[in-house]
Order: sequence, then C-alpha cells, then structure tokens
Amino acid sequence: MRARRRRVLGGVSGPMTTTRVAPAVVPALGMRLARTVVRHAGASLAVVLLTGQARALDKQGSAHGGAVGSENVENGFDAAGSLMLGVSLINHSYAARPDNTGLTLMRYAGHADVDLIGRKLSIPIDVNMFTDKTRQKLAVFAPTEFDVITGITTTHQLTTGGDFELGARVEHDRPVDRGGLTQSYADVRGRFLYSLAQIWPSLARDLVDGDLNGYLTLGWFAVNPTYAARPDNSGRALFRYVAHTELSVWHDYFSIGLDGTVFTDRRSENPVRPTELDLTYEVIVHVAPFEWHLAYERDMPLDRNSLVQDFVYALFAYDFDLKHTAAPLEPRAAVPSP
Repeated sequence: MRARRRRVLGGVSGPMTTTRVAPAVVPALGMRLARTVVRHAGASLAVVLLTGQARALDKQGSAHGGAVGSENVENGFDAAGSLMLGVSLINHSYAARPDNTGLTLMRYAGHADVDLIGRKLSIPIDVNMFTDKTRQKLAVFAPTEFDVITGITTTHQLTTGGDFELGARVEHDRPVDRGGLTQSYADVRGRFLYSLAQIWPSLARDLVDGDLNGYLTLGWFAVNPTYAARPDNSGRALFRYVAHTELSVWHDYFSIGLDGTVFTDRRSENPVRPTELDLTYEVIVHVAPFEWHLAYERDMPLDRNSLVQDFVYALFAYDFDLKHTAAPLEPRAAVPSP
C-alpha cells in the first residue's frame, strides 16, 4: 500500500487529573452538556464544519500531541512520546506494503519528540511497521512494511487557546519482506492548533474537565519523487490539507475524534484541486499512561473511480515523558494512524 500518511488524532488539553466522577454526577453531566451545546453552538459551529469537511489520520502528526498554551513556556531538554500496538479488526482492502499488496493485520509503532529548546525547537521521530494477514502461519506477525519519519518543528503561542506549529519532515516507506515500490518525500507544513476550553473556560467546566480541540494544517511536498496523490499510487502529491477535531469529556477519560486529510496532484491540470480524501472516525478511552482507540478509516479518490481502501482497527498506546508525569495524548496527533 502506498505510504500511510500517519495520522495522529488531534485534540488539545492540559495535564489530566486523576479525580473520578461519582455516579451521581452523570445526570447532571447530561444537563450541563445540553446547556453547553446551546451556549457554545454559534462559536464552535465554524470549527466543526471546517473539520468535518476534511486520508487517514496522518502518520506524521502534530509535535507534542498538539498541546496548546501553557506547556509552550518550557525551554529545556525533554523527550516524550508513545509506543503503539494496533490490529485490524475488519480489513478487506487496506494494503500491507507501499505497492498496495497484501492486507494489513498488525501495526507496531513508536513516536518521540526530542525537545532541544522546549517546543521552540524539537525533533519528531516516527517509526511504523505493518504486517500482512494474507501470509502463512506466524508470518502474519512479521513486518512487511517499514516507514520512518523525522524532521524539525517549532511551536509558538499566537493567542489564548491558539498555537502555531511550523515544521519540515522527510519520510521513507519501503517493503521489508521483498523488493518493490518505495515512497519518499520531504515536506514543509504549517499547523494552527486550537483549544476552545482555553478560550471559554466554562466549556471545560461543563464538559467535566473536557475540551473541543483540534488543528488545521497546510502542507507542501517540496521534494517528492515517489509519494502518490491517490490510494491507487497514481500521481505525485503536491499539497496536503488537514482538519482534525476532537471532543473529550469526563477528565479526558472518553473522547471522540474526526480527522480528514486531502491531497492534490502536482501532475494534474489543476494542482490545487483535491485528488484524494482520507477520513478517520475514532473513539478513544484514556487512563494515563494508557490509551485504547477504536477507529474506522476510509481513503478514497476524488477525481476518478479507482481504488478505495478502508478498514476498522484497534490501537493500544502507552505514552511516556522522561521529564514529567505522562499527560493525555491530546490531540491524538501523537498517536498516528496507519
């Protein structure tokens, strides 16, 4: 399969508390949620519409999980990230190699952010391996594809509840059990990250220490000899448009997310017109330092009838931080999807 644009579910929150909500709070929570929807509908509708229009959650997500605001003040060295184990539950079309052969079964992954000057200067590193369920016996657990992504990012606060991340990365995807197609590129991207709970503190209170957060991204494939613009590996990607939103409630124990990525083809007559749309719908349960994701991903061409890839998968993640107590992986930009 062609390079899986590592998704990372997005959302934004501060450190998670360990206080649990008593059962008696549940009815009150429902009433407060209803009042919140009415109170904040006008302000948040534009964000939701933007994110709803947006390929799978990007294998290359926002640095530091996309946290917004106060965490940006630290300027020291740190290393944090996550280790992930995923399995496809329903998969009739999602490939296990860059050349679109096989069917993905397992995903072994790791993500790390190495902060040199806090978030002002960081090095993100991602490694992903996939296996093929069409192989025989225990070979179904042996890697068939290896993807590595690294680069450099800088993140700065623009306003309360809004940060801007600028970064450049290189990615290389290749099969490991045979010869075949490899895909590589170098890109530059800008990303605006938002947290509505920081803009309206009452939203966090009404959601019981929750948030409605996410990010919007514009990326340019500056050097792209092989990275495709559609699921069938045709074309060459030029631009990437991403929108992600996530609603978390109940001290971030429970979240739902929607992620959309659009690609364009530098070889088409209109190089800014979308040629592929990747959508991922996700439910997340988080009890620090662990997360469990259940997601459906669908990658489809927009300008022709050709290959569509989709599957349902579960993902287990353990997050770590060498300097601090591990915080929630928000926005799941730290937890890349295939």
